[in-house]
Amino acid sequence: MSGRFSPFRGAGRNADLGLLHETFFLAAVTTILCIRTQLWLTNYPQLGGHGLHIAHLLWGGLLMVIALAILLSLLGRRARWPAALIGGVGFGFFIDELGKFITADNNYFFKPAAGLIYLVFITLFLVSRAYQRHRGLNEGERVRNAIELIGEATIGPLREGSRRRALALLAAVPASNQLRAPLLGLLGELDATPDPDPPWFARAATGLAHRYEGWAARDWFHSVITAIFIFWFGLEILTIVALVLGSGGDSISHLSFVNVASLCSTAVSIAMVVVGLARLARGERLAAYTWLARALLVSIFVTRVFSFVESQFGAVIGLGFDVLLLISVQLMAAQERRRQLPPDGGPSSV
Repeated sequence: MSGRFSPFRGAGRNADLGLLHETFFLAAVTTILCIRTQLWLTNYPQLGGHGLHIAHLLWGGLLMVIALAILLSLLGRRARWPAALIGGVGFGFFIDELGKFITADNNYFFKPAAGLIYLVFITLFLVSRAYQRHRGLNEGERVRNAIELIGEATIGPLREGSRRRALALLAAVPASNQLRAPLLGLLGELDATPDPDPPWFARAATGLAHRYEGWAARDWFHSVITAIFIFWFGLEILTIVALVLGSGGDSISHLSFVNVASLCSTAVSIAMVVVGLARLARGERLAAYTWLARALLVSIFVTRVFSFVESQFGAVIGLGFDVLLLISVQLMAAQERRRQLPPDGGPSSV
C-alpha cells in the first residue's frame, strides 16, 4: 500500500495558500456581483444575435483555462497571484449561470440559484480554512517555501520582504536539516532591495483598516456596537413575529421550509445575542464578544443561505452588514484579550 504511486504524495503546502485562496474567493464574488449589477442596470441584454447567445459561462471557462495555463507554464511564486485572480474571475462567470444548468428550461433566474451559489462559496471557504488549520507547515514545507522565496533572485534583486520571510521559515527548521545552513549562507550573501511601495488602493485599504482598528479601541465604538446588537435583537424579534403572522396567524404549518429554517436559525442567533448582552451587562466583555460573534457566524453560515434563496442577491446587503459587525466584534475581543494580559506579558489571572 505504501509503495503505490500517488501524485500528491510529498506535495508540500504553499505558505501563501491562505492569501491565494482569499484572492480567488474575492475575485469570484466580486465578479458575480458586478455581473448581476451590470445586467440589472442594462435590463439584461442578450449578446450575439440571429438566434445566437454568447453565455458568460464561456468567458468563465476561457479565463479558468488561462489561469491553468499560467500555473502549468510558468515557474515561481509570482505566477500564482495573477492565476488566482484570473481563475477567480473565471469561476465567478461560471458559477453565476448555475441556475441554467440545474433547471429543465435553462432558467438563469431560478430563484434558489443565489442561495446555492452562496452555499458553494460557504463550503469552499470552510474547506479552505479547515485545510489551513489542519497543521502548521512541516520541516520540508518550510524549506521548500524558503527555496521558492530565494529563487526570486533569479529574475531580479531579492526583495527585503522575501528575504525576511525566508529567514523566518528557516529559523523554524532544525539545525540538523542539511539544507538549512547552505540556504542561510546564501541569504547572507545575496543583496536585498527595499520592497516597492504598494499601489495607492492597497495603501488606502491599509490606512482604512488601521483607522477602523483604532476606532475599535474607543469606548464610544463599544457603545455603538452594543446599541447595534440591541437594535438587531429587536429587529429580529419583529421579523420572527411578522414571519409567523404573515399568513394570518393561523398556524406555523403554513410556512415554507425556507421560512421555517430561517426562523429557527434566527431564533438561535437571538438566543446567543441575549446571552452575549447579559454577559456584557455583568462586565464579562470577552465572554460577551464570544457569544455575539457566535450569533453572527450562525447568521452568516446558516440564516443568510435561506435569505439568498428567498430574496436572491438582495441578501448581499445583509451579509455585508453581518461581516462588518463580525470584524468589529473580533477586533474588540482581541483588544480585550490584550487588556487582560498582565504588564509583564505573562498569562492573565482573569
